[in-house]
Amino acid sequence: MALNAFLSSPLTIQPFSLFIGACMCFSFGLSFFLWRAGPGSAGAKNTMALVSLLISMLALAVIMQAEIPALRGQVYYLVSIQMLTGPLLYFYVLFQTRPNFTLQATHLWHLSPLLIFTLIWHWQMPVELNHSLALPCFSNELCDVYRQNRYLHKVAAWVSNLAYGFIIIGILKSYQVQIKRRFSNIEEINLRWVTMICWCYILGTLLAILFEAGYFLGNEFNSGHMHELAMLVTTVLIAHYGVRQVTIHAEENEEPQNQPIESVSSSNKKYQTSSLTEVDAASLWQQLQQLMVTEQPYLEAGLKVSDLAKRLDVSVSHVSETINGYAGLSFYDFINKQRIEAAIRILEDPNKAHLSATEVGFEAGFNSVSTFYSHFKNYQGCTPKQYRSNKNAATVSLKS
Repeated sequence: MALNAFLSSPLTIQPFSLFIGACMCFSFGLSFFLWRAGPGSAGAKNTMALVSLLISMLALAVIMQAEIPALRGQVYYLVSIQMLTGPLLYFYVLFQTRPNFTLQATHLWHLSPLLIFTLIWHWQMPVELNHSLALPCFSNELCDVYRQNRYLHKVAAWVSNLAYGFIIIGILKSYQVQIKRRFSNIEEINLRWVTMICWCYILGTLLAILFEAGYFLGNEFNSGHMHELAMLVTTVLIAHYGVRQVTIHAEENEEPQNQPIESVSSSNKKYQTSSLTEVDAASLWQQLQQLMVTEQPYLEAGLKVSDLAKRLDVSVSHVSETINGYAGLSFYDFINKQRIEAAIRILEDPNKAHLSATEVGFEAGFNSVSTFYSHFKNYQGCTPKQYRSNKNAATVSLKS
């Protein structure tokens, strides 16, 4: 009946629906690209393709709600798939950060909220104000039968977004520590854009809760618009970063063929859970410092801790532990500190005064201008250009 009434009425499309429709088409195309030719492991790219497809389906639901009010109740069945946003992002992060991760039957419980709330909505249909799950109306002016019946679903979506958002951020925070132990350049693998998506959903959820509270004070703003905005930002981030995301953990577990050295004197271990003793660590630290001077491996832009381990014929974990114990830094910070010192030598070399600050960064081993500037300012308190200008001014002052 509702569909027949819609088909018999003149077709009018709101500008907002056209905009959302364009986003839907873009997300659908993006999901197809990620599925067919996306970067990374099969599990990661397929999961991100599902996220894009999910966004396009939710965009379709938004259009249908705006353009076909008579089908509003049926459209909410489709809206229930919003319960998959958190789980899919969670699985994507696990695929990217945990080697050999595969989906198991035990992971199916993450999908249970979708089934549960779809069945609940089916039970609530057709919607009535006196339904046991409907929130009582506080005023006749603000009373919407669908809105009053959707509160349980809204709260569930809010809880899901907040819970998965913070869980994923926690995983990525731990992951940041791990990759800094392994890699000297992390710009392409730090998954910072996924963290941005999580914060976007968290902020959008908190604003939605705030606007929903304002609804009872007479504010007619639809809190669902916050979710739509989060979807739009997610689409932009996936389009910009997701399609270029490389496979992360392919190099992460590299170990040298030979086993790590063991000290004859095994007393006084530096770490109770490690086979590295204080004597071995001291010897390894001396070898490492000598390697930094003679071979300058930090000038290699893609240097990994496994590269140093192979050159020193020790385990990756022992190199990481030694650097952390003696330098008090992660491998990432240790190597980039060496690069900053190399950059300073280049900036102070009159024979290389023709090099721009960007060229200095690349020559010192950095593969990102922003990373070079960030580390340089962190260690020196100024930019490379400012450092060179200050040194030149000091030299002129001494000569005069």
